[in-house]
Amino acid sequence: MSSDFANPGSKPGLEIWRIESLAAVPLPAKDFGTFYDGDSYLVLKTTETTGGKYVYDLFFWLGSESSQDEQGAAAYKAVELDDLLGGAPVQHREVQDCESDSFLGCFKKISYEKGGVKSGFRKVERDVYETRLLHVKGSRTVRIKPVAIDHTTLNAGDVFVLDAGLSIYLWNGSGASHKEKAKGLEVALAIKDDERGGRAKLTACDQGAEEAAFWEALGGQGPVAAATPDDSPTGSSKGALKLVRVSDASGSLSTTEVACGDTLERSMLDSKDVFIVDNEAEVFVWVGKEATADEKKGGMETGVKYTAGRPKGVRVTKVSEGAEPALFKSLFKSWKPPATPADFSMVGRSGNVAQATAQASAADLAKGMSDCSFGESEDVADDGSGKTEMYRIEDFEPVPVDQATYGQFFAGDSYIVKYTYLSSGREATLLYFWLGKDSTTDEQGAAALHAKQMDDNLGGQATQVRVTMGKEPPHLVRLFGGKLVVHSGGRASGFKNKGDEDSYDEDGVALYHVKGFGGADSTKAAQVAEVATSLNSGDCFVLLTPAAAFLWAGNGANETEKATAQAVCGVLKQGRKLQEVAEGGEPDAFWEALGGKGEYPSSSVLPEPDRPARLFLCSNATGAFKVEPLAHFSQSDLEEGDVYLLDVGNAVFVWVGSEANELEKGMAAETAASYVALEGYSADTAVLTVKSGSEPPIFTSHFLGWDASRAKVFLDPYEAKLAKAMAEQEAAQAAEEEARAASAAAKADAVAKAEAERASKASSGAPDGDPFEDDEPEPPPPPPPPPP
Repeated sequence: MSSDFANPGSKPGLEIWRIESLAAVPLPAKDFGTFYDGDSYLVLKTTETTGGKYVYDLFFWLGSESSQDEQGAAAYKAVELDDLLGGAPVQHREVQDCESDSFLGCFKKISYEKGGVKSGFRKVERDVYETRLLHVKGSRTVRIKPVAIDHTTLNAGDVFVLDAGLSIYLWNGSGASHKEKAKGLEVALAIKDDERGGRAKLTACDQGAEEAAFWEALGGQGPVAAATPDDSPTGSSKGALKLVRVSDASGSLSTTEVACGDTLERSMLDSKDVFIVDNEAEVFVWVGKEATADEKKGGMETGVKYTAGRPKGVRVTKVSEGAEPALFKSLFKSWKPPATPADFSMVGRSGNVAQATAQASAADLAKGMSDCSFGESEDVADDGSGKTEMYRIEDFEPVPVDQATYGQFFAGDSYIVKYTYLSSGREATLLYFWLGKDSTTDEQGAAALHAKQMDDNLGGQATQVRVTMGKEPPHLVRLFGGKLVVHSGGRASGFKNKGDEDSYDEDGVALYHVKGFGGADSTKAAQVAEVATSLNSGDCFVLLTPAAAFLWAGNGANETEKATAQAVCGVLKQGRKLQEVAEGGEPDAFWEALGGKGEYPSSSVLPEPDRPARLFLCSNATGAFKVEPLAHFSQSDLEEGDVYLLDVGNAVFVWVGSEANELEKGMAAETAASYVALEGYSADTAVLTVKSGSEPPIFTSHFLGWDASRAKVFLDPYEAKLAKAMAEQEAAQAAEEEARAASAAAKADAVAKAEAERASKASSGAPDGDPFEDDEPEPPPPPPPPPP
């Protein structure tokens, strides 16, 4: 094995190497996400599937100022690393400023720095900093790029951070989005806390309200440019398709065009050769299983040469036969189109439209929705018959849960579920860390930390799975045999100064919503408000009172829900008498416990239970309008900045977040209408618009455990984080001033004490002088010895 790579891809996560003197040198994790424009890098992302198999994405990233030698070395080392991993990785060529979504998704933020490894290192002097202006751009993955320090660099649509050493300015353009402001604040705080040790002062200023010190640090005040639209997403469009064969049958590598047109057939690919598949926006290099060694090694280089003369953002991706990604398959007529988002034209903040090469229509997008899979046949570890252990985080430590209550979670707590099973004759471990929606940040952090420590104790061989409440994967639900229940309340935070108290439902009355579809793996229970409006005809509910346990079955509840409700009753009734109640036959005691009868979604308005509801996210946060399916959805999926489509069979709801933009609203409504027509629904099928915070029961009934008290009132993430940062900065300054005042008071006390001692000696007749001098003068020094 090459000395450049020590056991690569041996565990899930990221590994990054920088090209230095034409060798690949590992990059420390603390530097992940920072790229120098004069360098080239290799980025290996290792992902473990639920079946325990590793899949790899190998990116070689080329800085805009990196040399041809470095770029060539990066490509060569990518081939070398690919060979070490048996040809399994999907290779991606990435160019600075034109990175793919797959690459950007590896990082929370990306920072570009000037220079490179050849520029060496500068000696760092305390409190001596080079002023820099950083352009912060992006919503989901933010790019931070140094730009010229001048007012002409600013524009009204973006966020900039002016780093002047011990003074840091966050400048928000008038047209900057909430997300961009929040990301900009993250960058400014990272510089303040991580690079300056908290000693710098942060000042936030909006366009038009800048203080004089900002313009002075920027080099002078001047006009600010208008907002500019975001760059069009690379590869968001598809042009004419070309298929080119790469073969060495003639004795050297040569290319031959095989097909050109709107569609390609899978049968055109030959396992004995390498092929270039070109859709104008992206170039794929497909490597057949029986291709020669020279073809495999030279395929990527040939693909890069093939793009000569194209814009620098054209991506080149290598895929291996048998491991083709969905996007590649979608280029062929004979492969079933994947459930990948389709892109509409991109709209910038100024309203100007940058046309894509081929704009998808609402009808095309609706077809993608209709064809998509929601992961019903998800590959899971096993049948759940292994050993299960459950721990609750209490005062930052994992405390074993009584086995009799396995499967019962509290929304205000965090848990770890350790599952041990046999895989191919060997012991394997899954570590689920479950985070309640009302659990504190410190509890959630402790759960993640202890899951990692458990993994470390197992030699790093366990698979860690982060699970948020309401998004439990089928395998986790399966472990508890239809008895997964989420209660309201939980233990207080481990931080004693938070003033939290344990909170549990102790009035003896509780209502639980039991919902699922397709089997016990998707059916679970959650506590809801104890009122009649929480009921719906499509599901089962368990009502506990001090004297009885009622199992209420709606007319549309399926058999799995009824069986789960029976199991939940067996766990929760605790000596109460069980009474099964069919919808319409409720006794008075049932309604009394719920505060009286009330309206709820009935069987006349609920769909037939022939398939589950389907939720789709509609957003243009990445610059292009996309629709994505959300499997195993919950209330927590609904984000205020987006629009969602909920298909319940006899109606389609368009849920509109309070911060959704007009493009999202318009395109979502158009797509919903096309989807209804494509699905063959009746002509009178309603498309209903629902606004955040005003959801009717007919909508909320499709979400397990909908919490009306959590109806989202939009809180600007930037304003909230800025207020917190300013409060912390003011508190730190106040503490520093208090410390200075205490020091000055101590010095004043010392001086007063000395003066008092001086006055005391003076009144007793002692000679005036330094109170710290001895009363007796020191004896004179001895005379020098006589000369010899």
